[in-house]
Amino acid sequence: MSLNRTSPVPLYYQLAEALREQIRAGEWQAGDRLPPERVLAEQHGISRMTARQAVSYLVREGTLVVRHGLGTYVAAPRYGFDAFHLFGFSEDARAQGAAVRSRVIEHGPCAPPRRVARQLRLADGDDAMRLVRLRRADETAVLLETLYLPMQYCAGWQRSELEQGSIYALLEQRGVRLARAEQSLEATIANEYESRLFGIEQGAPMILLEGVTSDAHGQPIEYFKAVYRGDRFTFRFASERGLVMPLTAWHSAVGRGYDTADRGERRRS
Repeated sequence: MSLNRTSPVPLYYQLAEALREQIRAGEWQAGDRLPPERVLAEQHGISRMTARQAVSYLVREGTLVVRHGLGTYVAAPRYGFDAFHLFGFSEDARAQGAAVRSRVIEHGPCAPPRRVARQLRLADGDDAMRLVRLRRADETAVLLETLYLPMQYCAGWQRSELEQGSIYALLEQRGVRLARAEQSLEATIANEYESRLFGIEQGAPMILLEGVTSDAHGQPIEYFKAVYRGDRFTFRFASERGLVMPLTAWHSAVGRGYDTADRGERRRS
């Protein structure tokens, strides 16, 4: 592996790319210790500062993790999710061998924001259930989700059910089967509230997934907003040339301007 010193691409970035490819190729596995910066610098004929920049870059993106006093190690693999299949977090994570736990932060009826009420086709004055959960995979907090559901689908749900079970499974027990989701994906950063919940630095990269899930008849069942740790998730998409997906008013309505209460007093514009 050699670096191109005549390229306009910085040497630290070239090294980071090369190290990342070695990890993806399986030359280094999760938990393996990376060579010290001094060794990397000698191997590639660069300064220790350049090697440090490359390692720091990979640490920030979540490919590597620093264990203080021990060294730098290859991070655990990210959870992969196929955006074209409608599975809940519990189903997806367990299918990848992760143990899933949930902590209910908020649970109860409320007057939903007007935008959410429109998405769920609620009549004026109708309440919805608001559910906020912190989801863990293998004891690590990885997802903060905020859900709104019409009361007729979830009346009587107990906190214990919401901490132990899948929302999709609970709905199916009542004969409600989700069939379609319209959703938007956005890069964002952790605010102060999220950084405390996840135990990460404020400003860490996050992924915001937001949308509405409907049944086979097109009836909206669930409005969701999910904030994922950007260093622990990969979302996979498939594209087909010539296939045109219609954009609706839903896209602009859902993608902007959500409530400050839902993300720790943050408002986007």
